[in-house]
Amino acid sequence: MNINEWKVNGKKRWVVDGKFNGKRRREQFRTKAQAEAWVKAEDKDTSSAAWWLDLSNGDRVDVMAALNRAKEDGFSLLSAVETHSVRSRGKTFLRKMTLKEAIGSTGKDNRWKNDPNEQTPHGFLGDKLLTNLSVGSLNTLRCGLENFMRFANPDLQCNAVSPELVKSWLLVGGDKEKHWEPCTQKHYSGHVRNLFNWLIRQDVVMENPVMKLEKINLDPFDPYVLTVDECGEILNLCQEKHPEVLPLLALNLFCGIRPSETRRLKSGKGRGCNFDWEDNEVVFKAKQTKTKMRRFVEMSDNCLAWLNLQELSLPITNANHKWHWFLQDAKKALEYEAWPHDCIRHSFCSYGLRQSGNAGKIALQAGHTEQVMFRHYLKLVNKADAEKFWNIFPEKLAA
Repeated sequence: MNINEWKVNGKKRWVVDGKFNGKRRREQFRTKAQAEAWVKAEDKDTSSAAWWLDLSNGDRVDVMAALNRAKEDGFSLLSAVETHSVRSRGKTFLRKMTLKEAIGSTGKDNRWKNDPNEQTPHGFLGDKLLTNLSVGSLNTLRCGLENFMRFANPDLQCNAVSPELVKSWLLVGGDKEKHWEPCTQKHYSGHVRNLFNWLIRQDVVMENPVMKLEKINLDPFDPYVLTVDECGEILNLCQEKHPEVLPLLALNLFCGIRPSETRRLKSGKGRGCNFDWEDNEVVFKAKQTKTKMRRFVEMSDNCLAWLNLQELSLPITNANHKWHWFLQDAKKALEYEAWPHDCIRHSFCSYGLRQSGNAGKIALQAGHTEQVMFRHYLKLVNKADAEKFWNIFPEKLAA
């Protein structure tokens, strides 16, 4: 560190020339005393070096990474901080959360009496409990999200999930590589989309990676309709081998009531009964339907005839399993390799629309819209078969 007397622009100046904190520096002063005082002050000022040494390794890495990123993008680190303090005032920073933490748990699993891994409800699935989602829908949601979590890595940070990761998961068919059909891909991508919409609201991520994927287009829906003879065959089969679920079949086939909805019906007396025998209607409370809307379903004459074959006692104990075994026997009787999805309800819609021509009435019975009726069920059967369908009575089949 040198202090020299120089003439600058014809004036006498004392110049300090040397290195400070590793950088070359030169300062001018009017008097020698001022120059010496400044040098002493600089020698004692070690605040910058001390501040840097006091930082943790993580903080130093963050500062250096931020500085390098600012240089690459052409602005100073200070300007970035000043811009954020003005434009983002009041906004919270994104939280760190792994996929496992985000998906969470619904709490107790009723499939296990003593679950060693039982947890309190938390995360996305825990919040879904508050929406009063059905047990079946909740389990389906959990199954899809846990499949994605196993594929991606449970410890992966949510903000590290990219559209490419979600796409690869869909294309290979999940963690077990089952090669999903487009309808399955669309269904499961909806689960992940809902998860990341929730994460955005929780200030964990800013964008939904699923929304950056191309829309999955499905082939036109072509419902499978049972023939009149096949309807009669499964009715006889049910009466002979599975009489307990015959009411469920009659309500599914001749009223279009969903199988899941038939299991929630109650017979008997009192306010809890779903059957109005004066008007021959099934009265659904909103909580008993898939759409969560109150519904009235008219029972046809042949539906009443099949219901009257035995004393009506609903609900049925263990109805899910009993209905499953009936469908297995029906599949064998009709020599199907696989039971066509929801074909009993599709048969009601097709024969009902063809007979009445009233899409609004049949849609109200089935619990969906007129657009669905026209798009899926218009003229799938002829009028003669529709007339035969609504004349399927037990005594005629017995004869």
